[in-house]
Amino acid sequence: MRASSVLITLFGLVATGLAEKSCTPSFDYCSDYLIQSKGFTEADLKAVLKGTDLENADLKNVLFHCKNPGDVGHAVLCTSECKNPATEGSHKCDG
Repeated sequence: MRASSVLITLFGLVATGLAEKSCTPSFDYCSDYLIQSKGFTEADLKAVLKGTDLENADLKNVLFHCKNPGDVGHAVLCTSECKNPATEGSHKCDG
């Protein structure tokens, strides 16, 4: 396989992985929901927290805000676990 073919294949795989991330802007999401249902990885979410006071927080206790489709930030630490709603919608801290 030629080097250019390998690069094109790798670029396609990376672009496909990025395109799969999806969230509804202005909604808040628990980390487990983002990972299980919205195409994010644990590494994606830890990268969002890097350099913040939540960098070492347990992801199950963090609520992420969707800024744009596929882009989360504005993380908030919940006093207990993040709570997933029964239906699609903004998630919240449990307590």
